[in-house]
Amino acid sequence: MHPSFYYLILSGIFLGVSVALAAAAYHFQIYRYVYNWYLGLRSPSCKVAKEHNLLIPMRDGIILSADLYRPKEEGRYPAVLLRTPYGKENTEHSYPVLATILCSLGYVVLVQDVRGKYASEGEFNPFIHEEKDGNDTIDWISSQQWSSGAVALYGFSYLGSCAWLAARDPHPCLKTIIPMFSGQNAYRGWVDHGVPYLKDILYWLSRHGGRKGRDVPHEEVDLMIWQLPVLQFDKRLKDGIDTFKTWMHHLHVDDYWRSISVSHIREEIRMPVFFVAGWFDRFLTNTIEDFLETSSANAYQRHKKSRLLIGPWEHHPSEEFPEVSFGREAKFRSCIKFFVEWLDLHLKGEASTFDENNPIDYFMMGENRWRKASSWPPKEAKEKFYFLHGMGKANTMSGDGVLTAEQPADEKQDHYVYDPLDPCPSLGNNMIYGNQTEGPREQSLVGARRDVLAYKTEPLPAPVKAVGPVSLILFVSSSALDTDFCAKLVDIHPNGKSYFLVAGFIRMRFLDSVRATHGIEKGKIYRLEIQLGHTAHAFLKGHRIGLLVTSSDFPNHGRNLNTGGSNEGDSEEAKAFQTVYHGGIYASRLSLYTVE
Repeated sequence: MHPSFYYLILSGIFLGVSVALAAAAYHFQIYRYVYNWYLGLRSPSCKVAKEHNLLIPMRDGIILSADLYRPKEEGRYPAVLLRTPYGKENTEHSYPVLATILCSLGYVVLVQDVRGKYASEGEFNPFIHEEKDGNDTIDWISSQQWSSGAVALYGFSYLGSCAWLAARDPHPCLKTIIPMFSGQNAYRGWVDHGVPYLKDILYWLSRHGGRKGRDVPHEEVDLMIWQLPVLQFDKRLKDGIDTFKTWMHHLHVDDYWRSISVSHIREEIRMPVFFVAGWFDRFLTNTIEDFLETSSANAYQRHKKSRLLIGPWEHHPSEEFPEVSFGREAKFRSCIKFFVEWLDLHLKGEASTFDENNPIDYFMMGENRWRKASSWPPKEAKEKFYFLHGMGKANTMSGDGVLTAEQPADEKQDHYVYDPLDPCPSLGNNMIYGNQTEGPREQSLVGARRDVLAYKTEPLPAPVKAVGPVSLILFVSSSALDTDFCAKLVDIHPNGKSYFLVAGFIRMRFLDSVRATHGIEKGKIYRLEIQLGHTAHAFLKGHRIGLLVTSSDFPNHGRNLNTGGSNEGDSEEAKAFQTVYHGGIYASRLSLYTVE
């Protein structure tokens, strides 16, 4: 017979065996063992039963829909609650997989569509109803026959916000929360000291502002964000129009933002929290501040220590970027076992292996390994300054800008022109929806621009390990009535390529207060203190520490039109002649905290 005949026979046998094995695996729920082994978890102890579209009434009569995953074996179990605007059966967010894993370990898991989304009744108004709806749902859980009376809220991003808001006035059964890539302060998630995170706002509302999510090409939003005035975006939004208008009219902290935040009542939090963040996530600084202030807010928190975990991740999260990989140890999935151990500790009362003397686990980039700390920055970290200098030609990465450990005696100036119609792109950032621009992106495109000043050290004779907050004192003047200044910390490799680490931004009209409406004086020299956020990165031997200074970070931040008028309501713009001063009495300098 022809050889192809035998090939067909063997293929058929192989296919039949594969189907039979798959059916058997499904029947005996073998996949649970595979998942748990893959994630480094203990073997499953429970078979999983799922109930679809349970109807849960809220105090105002609105019905929310949820899927319930519970052990088939009778008994009372602790519960883990996930409240999502992205669809409770969303496979992209892996809710069914996560729920199955936790359920196999002895937890009931409830995945709920928040109000106004997918199968739940009501109108979606971001964050507004999550405190009451979260607690009403916990009340429902606690009344069920299978409930042990212990509940945790868990989740990424908006789900983390749902956890925080339920903790504002918590139900007695809420024992802990695990908010990931989120924060207590809703304002700072969407507005940076008066400046809207424009692309993220528009993309999120375009995609998720309606009852169901929709596929939105980035090009559709990119076209919108170039249009002026900004407030006309609402005419192009298909969903989320009311929310967009509200946020654009609340660009400072007020009662609206306080009503959907927790940061102003941290001292009232009486439960342990497992904080999770990424070095390239929008909520990193917010999360670190939340951890530091919550952990010391009251006697309960000082005794019942919360924990903080920070990895080399962006918002979604991933350790793999187009030009940088942080290795196997950085994989987010390797950390899931810690979250399960946390739940076991606080919902089941089981013993844990957590190091209570070192509640912080962080990933040191460059070295690409995990470290522990008892405080942030670590106690052994020392502040080190790098002074800006040069001969007045620091434009582009090929310019003469330098960073030195010694303060230069002679005063010099660097100049550039910022044009709102040709803004510096947000390449390398902490955006939520950066469309592959987020994270440690290579900076050649940015560093080649004439409106970018670059300052760099000599090649390092030994590694410099920066761990902690990064800040910049910058002396500047402008020809504009209002303008922006922003800075990036970069790692310059021996081959000349430079990679983004962290960035900061300031709008001049808000120097004194986010509520300020006045502009600045043309030509006056101002002392700026720009907070770039936090990092843990080893600049290796032969590398250079680099600093990029410019006046736009678009579309991450909305553009400053330089007129002193409304950057959101106007369409008129003007170029700005910018000057950076260094040396002598103008000690412009970069601050890093370093460890051995």
